[in-house]
Amino acid sequence: MPEESPSLIPINEPADVVQAWQDAVLYADSSGNVVRNNNTGIDYLPELTTTGIPFWEALSLNTKSLGETLKRFPELNIHEITCCDGRSYLIRIIPLVPEISGDKGFVIIATDNRSMEELFEHYRERLYDNINAWSDSITLFNALFDTAKDATFLIDDSGTVVAANPAAGKQHGHEGEALVGTDFEELFNRRFRKSVRRAMQELPPRKVWSENVVAYDGDGETFPCEATLRKVSFTGYSLYQLILHDLSRHVELKENLRDKKAEVERMNIALRQVIKTVEEDRQEFRENLTNQVKKQMLPALDHIARSEEAEIREGYKTVIEEQLAELAGDQGGETDATLLRLSAREMEVCQLVQLGKSGKEIAEILSMSFETVQTHRKNIRKKLGLRGKKTSLYGFLRQKPPLS
Repeated sequence: MPEESPSLIPINEPADVVQAWQDAVLYADSSGNVVRNNNTGIDYLPELTTTGIPFWEALSLNTKSLGETLKRFPELNIHEITCCDGRSYLIRIIPLVPEISGDKGFVIIATDNRSMEELFEHYRERLYDNINAWSDSITLFNALFDTAKDATFLIDDSGTVVAANPAAGKQHGHEGEALVGTDFEELFNRRFRKSVRRAMQELPPRKVWSENVVAYDGDGETFPCEATLRKVSFTGYSLYQLILHDLSRHVELKENLRDKKAEVERMNIALRQVIKTVEEDRQEFRENLTNQVKKQMLPALDHIARSEEAEIREGYKTVIEEQLAELAGDQGGETDATLLRLSAREMEVCQLVQLGKSGKEIAEILSMSFETVQTHRKNIRKKLGLRGKKTSLYGFLRQKPPLS
């Protein structure tokens, strides 16, 4: 069965065509007189809803005939008409053929421009605001980019440097403009180039890649740095922010700290050796002191014990005191030898008393209670033979050479 060709259904009522239009629509006959409209007017075109008059008069087109009107405003084109204190509207003249409309004529669509102008103003303001915001964003970005202390680069997808801040120029020995257009891999030592390139290719948006690498300065010398890479996605393309933080000072400080630790360790070893030597010398001194006591003092004490004569005992007593003073390295006489009766702690208390320290100060210095200090003072006075309150321990010790 042959396929039926589509047939055109004649439209007898112009309202069937224009009823859905929200613009002002005029239906004119073949001579241009308005025979129908959709009753939609434009307030500054008072005759727009009038029938029986030429459509160019209803639309205030300032033409006098259909031929002149179609010449100035060709059919099927959109024309902007300005009238009435600068107000404007758009018209489209659409010819109708008898096969569609049943009669030759015209459909004229008039569109009020005011809503479009308002929309235009609205979008112009929006555009102006967006341009200002974009300009402010660029200004802020440039301020942050230029004042960043670390070397900062912007790199495109191919790995070409498209921008470099002043810190980058200073760190790599070039002006920032000289770095633009170079391959970013040239910034790195060869063994780090593949890892940085791979990171750039695999890095998703809003993620950060960071790694310690070795970079080149402007003289071709290497230096350690921390590389930080971010991907910034725009419409249709991406850029990469590369920050190179110089770690030279950090590494230098670590090396200095390591050297200091080694030096302290050497000093500790030397100190331990000194302490060991002192202990050995002290042990040797004790042995010598013991031998001298056995050889010199014990026999004298034995003579004192066996002698019945007071003069002999007093002589041996003097000899013992002199030998004790000699062992102590002091030539201070009889009274200084008496100090040798004191214990080591009592000697410490005497040293501080001789310096004028109070009982509370001595207790704090020697980390003991005040009562313990007083007990030591009492024992010291007893061993030194100090009786009564008239003779003070401080006054007694002030007459002696400095105790050490």
